[in-house]
Amino acid sequence: MKISCVGAGPAGLYFAIMMKRHNPNHEIVVHERNPAGTTHGWGVVFWEDLLATLRTNDPDSAQAIVDQAVP
Repeated sequence: MKISCVGAGPAGLYFAIMMKRHNPNHEIVVHERNPAGTTHGWGVVFWEDLLATLRTNDPDSAQAIVDQAVP
């Protein structure tokens, strides 16, 4: 499947990662309007129920998030 993802924010990037993990044969292109390395200082909050879902579907990313999170 060919997938184009418009926007490289947290949702767009994670969607692309999960789709590739689901099927490595997917061809995924993420389009972003800002130059590489541009950040805007946004933060993301992960509630326990979201982390539980991540642990079920993507345990490696869930553990990386827990390891790097600021309490």
